[in-house]
Amino acid sequence: MFSLCIATMDRFDNFLSEYLPKYLDIDLIDEIIITDENGMDVNKIKEIYPNHPKLRLFINEYRLGPLLNKLRACSFAKNEWIVLMDSDNFADKDYFITAQNYIHTSIVGNPKTAILAPIKSRPRFDFTYLSGLIYRNGEFTKNRLFENQYPLESRQSPSITLMNTGNFVLNKYLIENINLSREQYLEWSSCCDVIYLNTLFFEQLDAHFHIVPGMEYDHALHDNSIYLQTYQQPQYKLFSDMTHQRYYRLS
Repeated sequence: MFSLCIATMDRFDNFLSEYLPKYLDIDLIDEIIITDENGMDVNKIKEIYPNHPKLRLFINEYRLGPLLNKLRACSFAKNEWIVLMDSDNFADKDYFITAQNYIHTSIVGNPKTAILAPIKSRPRFDFTYLSGLIYRNGEFTKNRLFENQYPLESRQSPSITLMNTGNFVLNKYLIENINLSREQYLEWSSCCDVIYLNTLFFEQLDAHFHIVPGMEYDHALHDNSIYLQTYQQPQYKLFSDMTHQRYYRLS
């Protein structure tokens, strides 16, 4: 049912060594695609799982950065539905069951342009008050008005955070049809790669973004996150500011 796509670099010891055995036991995942920036993680995985049929392992010829590395992982997927999960985060079996049930019973609109987002990224991010909303062209203003009905102190986590949190389920059609040929300075997208990619999906492919009730995962908080390492650096902050302005122009 699902292709689990993970872009990584030096995340095996602290994260993937724990997560991979659990993923391999989830029946709804029939392939795990890992694209590694420097080969360190893939080499360790091969030592432990030399010929596991679910694993498809790739080492990049040169460092791509988070955005392009994620897209490369997704490009190898054989299934229609992709789970794009960060290497330092983990989704258990219930995440995949909930996503599968939603795909089969609840998607409104063209499934090829659907993105499914979780309502909780444990322990920090909680988007429960947005549960059931759909973001797509023509409905952003309405959804922002809905969000603004809630006092700041009761909003839990804002929707703008959700748009950049990642760890979504998406249809492979979006990956196959995104066009980056006119995009610039992609190397500066590290701290906002998720909201940037979502914005491109909305702009180019009329994506519809579903906040799925009951869909939750574990979001690791640590000092080595790429976001924390880059978001205050001037070139990355400039790209992030421009991306957020672009997102807010969606109506």
